[in-house]
Amino acid sequence: MNAATAVVKPADIWRDADAAKDFLDQAAAELAAAKEQLDAMLRVRPGSHVLDVGCGTGNDVRALAARVGPSGRVVGLDSSEQLIARGEPGGPDAAPVEFVLGEAGDLPFEDGTFDVVRSERVVQHVPDPAAAVAEMLRVVRPGGQVLVTDPDHGMWAPDLDDRELTRRIMTWWSDHVPNPWVARRLRDLFVRAGARDVAVTLQPVVLTSLAAADALTWIGKAAGAAEAQGVVPAGRAREWGQEILRRDAEGRFLMFGAFVVVTGNK
Repeated sequence: MNAATAVVKPADIWRDADAAKDFLDQAAAELAAAKEQLDAMLRVRPGSHVLDVGCGTGNDVRALAARVGPSGRVVGLDSSEQLIARGEPGGPDAAPVEFVLGEAGDLPFEDGTFDVVRSERVVQHVPDPAAAVAEMLRVVRPGGQVLVTDPDHGMWAPDLDDRELTRRIMTWWSDHVPNPWVARRLRDLFVRAGARDVAVTLQPVVLTSLAAADALTWIGKAAGAAEAQGVVPAGRAREWGQEILRRDAEGRFLMFGAFVVVTGNK
């Protein structure tokens, strides 16, 4: 593999802890308003026991610890030892915080351990989404809540002139995510896992800068990768990438999409 093709997969960032942390921090900043809506959907109260699946460096874990208070418990689980090693405890009036190394499809907890389980932008990356959802439902107590949200990578829509080329590159680029359409499958996965009162909420995401779009999709690297792998002719790929840069420089960049939020009870 040469240097040009080495940047093809957005998932490659998880191999470098510093790059992954920067990516997660920037994405969180772009989604701040959406995260407020997510927080409002969680049935978290003082004393709750909460699990965050795919916690990264633990920003959401610490926020949850403050919400549940010292009588509660918050656990963050991630498959990256480098990321959870950077996790920090909550504040003085927060719940005890614990960071655990593990996989979403094989959670290392007993049945019914938590009141609430959440997962944000994680199931799109796991090897077995059905197993991950089933495991989250298993470790929540009867009557407890599971919330999962992921972007639907088939719905990212950049405003660019060449519609046919945009469709071709965006479809190819989204397939580098292990489960690019998992968001639209989440309701089915919840129902099959036995969840009750399954509800679906759509969160629109509007991005008006390339930096914001890269935080979620790395679209800025798509043209070079498509050219390097021969997905489209080199000249056309270059023009497509240059249009993205030009629109961004002129303040005309626009891309929008959607996150799917699914909640269910045990």
